[in-house]
Amino acid sequence: MNIFKSYLLRLFITLFLLGNIPHSYCQYRKPNIVLIISDDHRHDWMGHKNKVLQTPNLDRLATQGWSFPNAFGVAGVCAPARASLLTGKYMHQASAPDINWDNHSFLFTQEMFPQKLHRQGYKTGYIGKFHLGEDEKPKKGFDLWASFPFVGNHFDQSIWINGKEFPKKGFTDDNISALADSTIRKWALSEEPFCLIVALKSPHIPFTFPERMNTKYDSVSFKEPFTYNLDYSKTKPGLSKNLINAKAWRIGIPQYGSFQQWVKAYSRMATTVDESVGTIMKAVAEAGIEDNTIFIYTSDQGYSLGEFSLCEKHYAYEQVMRVPMIARFPNQPKPNIPPTDMVSLMDIAPTIMDYCTGKVPVDMMGKSWRGLMEPSKNNSKPFRAEVFFDFWHNMYDSLPPMQAVRTQRYKLISYEYQPFQELYDLKNDPLEIKNLIDNRNFKKEKDNLNKKLTNWKKQTGWMTRSSIKLNAVYISKNLKNKNITMKDVASDKLHWKKLERENDLFNFSEFIPAKGDGEDLYIAIPVKNEGKFDPFISLRISNDYDKNNKFPLTDQNIPLTGYFEGEGIYTSIGWKTQNGISTASYRGSFDHGFNPPLRLGDNVILFKLGVTNKTPEKWDISLVGGISYLKF
Repeated sequence: MNIFKSYLLRLFITLFLLGNIPHSYCQYRKPNIVLIISDDHRHDWMGHKNKVLQTPNLDRLATQGWSFPNAFGVAGVCAPARASLLTGKYMHQASAPDINWDNHSFLFTQEMFPQKLHRQGYKTGYIGKFHLGEDEKPKKGFDLWASFPFVGNHFDQSIWINGKEFPKKGFTDDNISALADSTIRKWALSEEPFCLIVALKSPHIPFTFPERMNTKYDSVSFKEPFTYNLDYSKTKPGLSKNLINAKAWRIGIPQYGSFQQWVKAYSRMATTVDESVGTIMKAVAEAGIEDNTIFIYTSDQGYSLGEFSLCEKHYAYEQVMRVPMIARFPNQPKPNIPPTDMVSLMDIAPTIMDYCTGKVPVDMMGKSWRGLMEPSKNNSKPFRAEVFFDFWHNMYDSLPPMQAVRTQRYKLISYEYQPFQELYDLKNDPLEIKNLIDNRNFKKEKDNLNKKLTNWKKQTGWMTRSSIKLNAVYISKNLKNKNITMKDVASDKLHWKKLERENDLFNFSEFIPAKGDGEDLYIAIPVKNEGKFDPFISLRISNDYDKNNKFPLTDQNIPLTGYFEGEGIYTSIGWKTQNGISTASYRGSFDHGFNPPLRLGDNVILFKLGVTNKTPEKWDISLVGGISYLKF
């Protein structure tokens, strides 16, 4: 043992005996990371915040660490929230504004914080629901990748471990936590620090819990929210066409028969989360690594349980914006006495990077909690003056997109495609009943929040998601090299033909074969991305009605292959069907078309259509998403 190592050993022993190991020691002994993410767990659905709930493990974790009373999500739905958490960026900067079956913008243009840690010598693993595309395929920079397609099932869900399918029986979260347990015990034997993310499915719909939960909460009577019978279509006009009403939506209360049975089912699912957390806490303790492991529990967003007759997430109200957030650090300062500062889901990545590497990557927008864990006597400012929220969905009317800014006291909600805003004084109206947007006494607060929201959009490169009908595309039937540039498209050598829109549609008649087995038709769209990140767009191809088969044709049910940098990365349901690939478990409603990743600067969106003599001749081609920074 050299002199330096001997000195470190003596230092550690001395500090251990004194019971005071400072965080700065992490520069010599990097901490392990265990991060657990549940799905749709309300911030107040834990025993230490609601005595009706039985969550002993989460409650114990809260006493050992901090259960933040003012923790907030950044997005109104699962995939964007997870992208923000994993990158430390807002959802639009992380190229993930919506739920997609395969989000190629995220997969090809973003880097998750565990991938950054892997380059710093960390062993990295991801177990459970990913929900950001090609979920069962191993991801670069992970030593262990264990997931399943899309959102998976609550029971008998196979888990793909490093690309190989392993059939499983029983409750999926039990299998996820069991794999996490064995992984922690194994990795704890190594001298390498590790980062393990465990993503549970519960308490996400459908609320199908294991038999051991059948009678849980039978003797409990859950109170209806005070606003349960207030009609949101009248009090909140931006939601007047909202699709998801708790009392009417078939997967809401009607599926369970009553409000009581609905909330009890959700509560039973939330209690299984506590069991999973307990399994993982026990593994860390018995592996002997508690003193050097940062342990964090959170959820992607909260959940509405009847407030204003709403259910699910999406909305910028407190029950959705707030998330459970419990963090236990080695030598936790003031355990069970958390700061009341507002913190964000987006802060997790920069905090972990700070404590594991000593610095926060410049591209992360979140803030490290080091300032809370190790507060400076000279810093009296709140950790965050405001938090921002964003929700977008391509069903503009039935699930209205909105953005919000919240300070400690006030909240402003602004609808993206409607002329409505909502302003709430959360101190005097915590239930968000009285909209003050037209109250002259609150004009100063309204103007201040609107200014904050406008500045946030400008500073982060946010843009309204819109749709554009293309004026022209380039067509070729012969293409060997799929990795093409703008110069290639302009070259006569590759036989590209410019096709312009006529009478609001593209006429492909000259490219449709008169007879035979069909042909491949390559379509190129040159585009320049002048933004600072991939803005996320999806390609939409549609034909009003196929005169032969009498049903709408879209890019889902025609054979389509999408390319990126020479590789085929997307195939439509029509392509899968044509090639004998089962789509029985494929939720086509979430396949919003080819999502071509865009690098900064010049790009060519390239896709291939399989056309036959039965293919309609006239088509519409458009792009939907962050169009503002694109030049065609």
